[in-house]
Amino acid sequence: MKEEFKAFVKTKPELVNYVTKGEMTWQKFYEIYNIYGTDDKVWSKYKENKDVSTNKSSDSFSFSSIVDMVKKVDMDSVQKGIGSMQKAIELLQGFTSGSAAKDAVNTASSYQPRQLFKKFED
Repeated sequence: MKEEFKAFVKTKPELVNYVTKGEMTWQKFYEIYNIYGTDDKVWSKYKENKDVSTNKSSDSFSFSSIVDMVKKVDMDSVQKGIGSMQKAIELLQGFTSGSAAKDAVNTASSYQPRQLFKKFED
C-alpha cells in the first residue's frame, strides 16, 4: 500500500507544496488516499488550490510589486536612520581612539628611565 501511495504522489507533485508549507502532512494525505483511493473528486481541491497559490506566488515576485514596495519606502526615515548609525559609529571610534591615545600619552609621560648605576633608594 505504501508503494502505491508513493507512486500516486509522484503523479501529483502539487501535494509536495502543501507539505512543505505546513498546510498538510504526509500522514493526512496517506489517510485520505487509504480511504478514498485515487478518486479525482477528493484530490481535485488540492490541485485547484495549488493553481491559485502558484498564481499568487508568481505575482508576489513580479517587477511591479517590487517597484510598489520601493515606492512605499520613506527615504527621509532611511536617511535619518543612516545618519544616526554614522553618529553612533563616530562616537564609538572617538571612544576607542581617544582612550588609546590618552593611555599612550600617560604611559610615555610617566615613564622615566632609571640611571644604570643608581640603586633604588639612592
